[in-house]
Amino acid sequence: MFEAFEVQEDAPRDIQWFEQLWGLGLVVSVVIALGMYDYSAMIVGHFRAVLINVVLFAIAIGLMGFASRRRSNVARWLLIPFALLILFYDLARFSEMLDRGWIAYFTVARVGLMVGAIYFLFRPRSRAWFAGTPLPPGGPDEDWS
Repeated sequence: MFEAFEVQEDAPRDIQWFEQLWGLGLVVSVVIALGMYDYSAMIVGHFRAVLINVVLFAIAIGLMGFASRRRSNVARWLLIPFALLILFYDLARFSEMLDRGWIAYFTVARVGLMVGAIYFLFRPRSRAWFAGTPLPPGGPDEDWS
């Protein structure tokens, strides 16, 4: 089942950067989810708070896997509205996060990591990789590894 999600050898360096930044964003999101759990549970209840968090993390991991490992152009584009959904959630709850102090810093870091990760999916080498067309050697974005 997971053989289809193995690292693709022809993936450019930008795809690796995407995975690393998105993965760090997921780790930061876990910290935020744990720090905001009592607030979420108060608003929607314990079961729904857990369910929403599990579903959002599953979507985030799935989109990452389909974009970077399965070379899905659809998943690459779906990451943008997903990131906007998270951003709107963060903006709506930012005053509560500011009251908790440290969570606000993690929230800013998460948004930065997500924006940075998505940026790497739309760089020239990544676009060519998703399109299945190689860039000519010696281009300005050539991998140096």
